[in-house]
Amino acid sequence: MNEQTIILFFLIVATGITLFLYLWKAKKAVEYKNDERWQLLQNKANNAANYSNSILIVLLAIGTTVSLFPDIQITFTFNRVLIYGIFFIGLRNMIELFALRYFDKRL
Repeated sequence: MNEQTIILFFLIVATGITLFLYLWKAKKAVEYKNDERWQLLQNKANNAANYSNSILIVLLAIGTTVSLFPDIQITFTFNRVLIYGIFFIGLRNMIELFALRYFDKRL
């Protein structure tokens, strides 16, 4: 498979998950009338998704450390950095979606 095809596939999946998350949250907010239980579920799911931010910080620190070595040359285009950013947002939204669904069934 071509690299661009794989990137396009993951971009479509990330966009779909993000749209589904926002629509599902809106539907559940209306269904639960935005009560305290729903707020608690959203807080727990958001905490679970925020752990991915810690992982991103660690990865950025590792990348910065690796780039300090003079014999290693890594080049990223701005377009590629933006694509990875969109992948990260999609991954974070996927974690939040699964956490919301898990806590909704559990509590």
